Parts: sequence; structure tokens; C-alpha cells
Amino acid sequence: MNRRLLLVAAFAAATAGCGVELRQRMKGVRQVIADARDSGAYTCAPHELAMAESHADFTDDELDYGDYLEAKDELKIADENARRALELSPREKCAPKKAAPPAPSDRDKDGILDKEDACPDVAGLPEFKGCPDTDKDGLSDNVDRCPKIPGPKENEGCPWPDMDGDGVLDKDDNCPRVPGPKENKGCPDSDRDGDSVVDRLDKCPDVPGEADNDGCPRYKNIVVKEDKIELKQKVHFATDKFRILPDSFEMLNEVADALLRHPAIEVRIEGHTDARASRKHNMKLSQNRANSVRAYLVGKGVGDGRMTALGYGPDRPIDDNRTAIGRENNRRVEFLITKQ
Repeated sequence: MNRRLLLVAAFAAATAGCGVELRQRMKGVRQVIADARDSGAYTCAPHELAMAESHADFTDDELDYGDYLEAKDELKIADENARRALELSPREKCAPKKAAPPAPSDRDKDGILDKEDACPDVAGLPEFKGCPDTDKDGLSDNVDRCPKIPGPKENEGCPWPDMDGDGVLDKDDNCPRVPGPKENKGCPDSDRDGDSVVDRLDKCPDVPGEADNDGCPRYKNIVVKEDKIELKQKVHFATDKFRILPDSFEMLNEVADALLRHPAIEVRIEGHTDARASRKHNMKLSQNRANSVRAYLVGKGVGDGRMTALGYGPDRPIDDNRTAIGRENNRRVEFLITKQ
């Protein structure tokens, strides 16, 4: 009997020691993730960074449940992706650059900075503080094309013309025969992405956006398409449970906002699992996860009649269940638009 107790105690000590070792290694992986994030992995290696972060969370969950073998597998995936994210994100290439200070302004291009120019929008002469010569232009009449009208030497004694009358002198006007604002160098405003926000005011001129969001898309975590609401990251749940983790709240809040802004849209919330565990278990888990997401959106004000929740378990895989990455891809929640 004493020998059995000794063996049980030895096994408990060994597994506890394994948990301590894995948590120490987890700290190292978290540091690599932080370094990759600081180096700009959000830009250069978003997939690897997301995989590292999610599997790091899975590792912590498995350690909390005492499943050290599963924790070890998840830690390996997190470590590989963290190191890959750091490798793909050299700081000099990927880290956000600080904006350079603006160059001194000289709007009329007369060589006199605006802060010292008494006529900053009309080219002039230094001896007249940047204004055109109103008394004499420094040219003799035999070479002055406009001897009775003051103008700069650079234009042979004549004022700079403005043929289209838009207030932008022809020398600075990229479209001298078509009126346009000064901010667009005298050319009519363009709207490349067709979102009704002109390019000079559009912070995202090549991507359609919304006028009250400076021409940029409103959401960073989702894309509203004709047939679905596409998620840019996973909805994260507690391991083998249907409790939504806090890091998914921001994304689900965007889904709720999109549905509230488009009241005609109806969606089917689909829950999917990998092929581990029994099909009965996975069907129940996927249904509960879909229900949990639906309940969260109802709590944000979305009408429950606009949403159905269905769990498909492992029946609709999108990747190979024989690999860890494949199983990770198969564990997902999708929003299919059924009416709009």
C-alpha cells in the first residue's frame, strides 16, 4: 500500500514539474510574439502572428485544465508561428514609420517662404516681400511685354495668367483650362474608388469607404460581402466549450454594428468543429457555439428573428483534419447572408 502511495506521489510531482516547465517556455514564446508585434508583424506576417497568439491562448487553456500533452502540442505550434512571424517582420521594413516633419511652405513658388511672404498665393519679388511689383517690375520697357502692368521678371514683366479663373496661376495649374481647387493643383477633384469622397479628402482613395469615416471602410475586423460577412480572424472560445473569449468581442461588435446599419440583412450563423472527439460531441459543441454567438449579437440589439444558428460539427471541413493547422482552420464560425 505504501509503495502505491509513493508511485502516485511521484507521478503527481512529475506532471506538476511538466506544467511548470511548459509555463516557463510559454513565457519565452509570449516574448517572441511581443517582439514580432513590435517589429510590424501585423503588416508583414498577420497569419503567422494570429496563429501564434491563438495557439498561445490554447496552450494556457490546456495548462489550466492539466492536459500537458495537448498543451505541449499547442505550445509547439505557437512557438513555430511566433518565430516565423518575427523572421518575416524585419523592423526596418515592417515597423510603422514616423512621419517626417512638413517642409517649409512656399505656395506661390516665388522663393519666399509663406511665413515671410506678404502675398503667399501670388508670385512676387524679394524686394516687395513676395508681392508683384506694383510700381515697377525692374525691367526696361523695351523688354517688358507688359510695361504698364506690374509683373515678375520670370514672366517677362507680365502678371501670371489664370485662364480658367480658378485662382490657381497657370504656372502652378496642372489643368490650366479646366477650373479646379488649389488643393488639387487646379484640376477638378477625382474620386478613384467611386465612394463619393474626393481623393484629396479620401484617406483611403483606392478602397471604397464611407463619407463619415473619411472615405475608409468602417470596419477593421470584418468585410460585408454580398453573400456573407467575412471575418478577418477566428471567433475564439474556451477550449472545448462555447464561452466566447474577450479577444473576439471587438470583432463581434463590428458584426452587430453592420447588422444594425443594414436592417434588411438576415444571416445564418454556422458553427464548425474539427474531427477530433465523437461526432455527437462535436455536433452539440458546434450548435452551442453558434447559439452563443447569436445570443451575444441579440445582446447588442440585433433582432433574434434576423438570425438562425446551426451547428455542422465536423461535416463541412475546409482543410485537412490530419494536421494541427488543418484542424485549426476547420474550427470556425461563419456568417452566411440569407436575405438582404
